[in-house]
Amino acid sequence: MPVPLKDARRRSCVAVACAFSAVLAQGCGGGGGSSSPPADSSTETASASSDSGADVTANLEASDTSVGVDSGDSGAPEDAGTVGDAGETGSDGKVEATDDVTDAPCGTLDAPTEGGPLILEAFGGASEEVAAQVPLLEPGVGQEQTCTGPLDAGACQLTSCQLGGIGSPAWGYGNFGPMSASVGTTTVPITYNGTGYGTVYFPSSITLGTGGTMTFHGGNGCGVPTFDVSATIPGLAVITSPVPTTDGGAAIIDTSQDLSVTWLPISIGQIQFGLSGGSGSIGGIAISVACTFEGASGSGVVPHTLLSSLKEMSGSSPTYGGLSSELEATTVVDGLTIVTQSYQNSPTTSRDFNVTLQ
Repeated sequence: MPVPLKDARRRSCVAVACAFSAVLAQGCGGGGGSSSPPADSSTETASASSDSGADVTANLEASDTSVGVDSGDSGAPEDAGTVGDAGETGSDGKVEATDDVTDAPCGTLDAPTEGGPLILEAFGGASEEVAAQVPLLEPGVGQEQTCTGPLDAGACQLTSCQLGGIGSPAWGYGNFGPMSASVGTTTVPITYNGTGYGTVYFPSSITLGTGGTMTFHGGNGCGVPTFDVSATIPGLAVITSPVPTTDGGAAIIDTSQDLSVTWLPISIGQIQFGLSGGSGSIGGIAISVACTFEGASGSGVVPHTLLSSLKEMSGSSPTYGGLSSELEATTVVDGLTIVTQSYQNSPTTSRDFNVTLQ
């Protein structure tokens, strides 16, 4: 699943190729989820204000996520610090949002904002885990990927992509104007810094668990209609099988048989399970198997045909597995398509593990 920029782990087109620390994106193309934060964006700990805001909930339905490369998504961005006028460092050393507005232009014909889609990501969790993020789907930005046609089987898909260079975001692309996000009466600003939007963390007093909502506000700038759209946090994904038998060990997977994947059932959201292998280096081939299951079912099956292909194509390279939850919803506001993607973070529940294919 995608994680906020602070955790420095995000998806590329091959999703699980980043040690499966990202959402299982199932779409590939040259230069093209999480699911990522712009590499040049700032990570902000915003000062909160009291603002109840309108709470218009979008029609929420769990759905498969197919995403392109987010602006600056190299697959493993790091904290980028302060960029432009997006924030300033306070006495405590953290970057705090300010009221300064960057003089970056609004979207142009080459950087459209009218019609969208505008992607809004909400991260729930415990104290210091709640964050808001606005990834930009800019063509040619992030790791270049040349992918073969995916191989589908059941609820899963195998994708193979050759990795190329990393493109940088263009100045002014995807400027949807100033936005904010609210949890209850606590509101934080989401500021465009010239090449993207920074990841904004809520104060440590804010927590947001399963079924909680984060509401995004924006519009009246750059031709963007006024909107108030809510994202609901899905259940926390906890895998029960396959898992390593010892700490730091590897889960053993027999590729000659279908793999049964089990987790603690969740009442809200879908489950994304994936396996990744191959190379993560430029010029290498990254291979991934990504599956989408209904969260309430508590189990799913990965066909052995995909497992055997993954083993053959990965060779001796390390293989990783992981499981996450996600909830996606789409709404249209005055012609602007807005997609909300919500996740739940947990500092104590590990979702990534080593895998041995036999």
